[in-house]
Amino acid sequence: MGLFKKERKKFGEILIDKGLATKKDIEEALRLQKEIFDTKQIQKKIGAILLEKGVIELEDIDKVLAEQGSGEGFFLKGIIYSLFHSKQPK
Repeated sequence: MGLFKKERKKFGEILIDKGLATKKDIEEALRLQKEIFDTKQIQKKIGAILLEKGVIELEDIDKVLAEQGSGEGFFLKGIIYSLFHSKQPK
């Protein structure tokens, strides 16, 4: 009865469940995320990495954030990803 907080599903897990990315895509993005943090001390979002690699689209980020219940303005968050972490979407 509300005593236990349900753990939120991870971004990459949702992408795999929805067929938007493979386990290999997620593993590679996580490796790159760690490498970027280790070399530049920048915490780059996995969604931004996958967007840059062309694995997912901004709309996919919105869908996953919506499923995670990450709050309002999902598309805006996707735009922010693209502005600060990647090339502009095609």
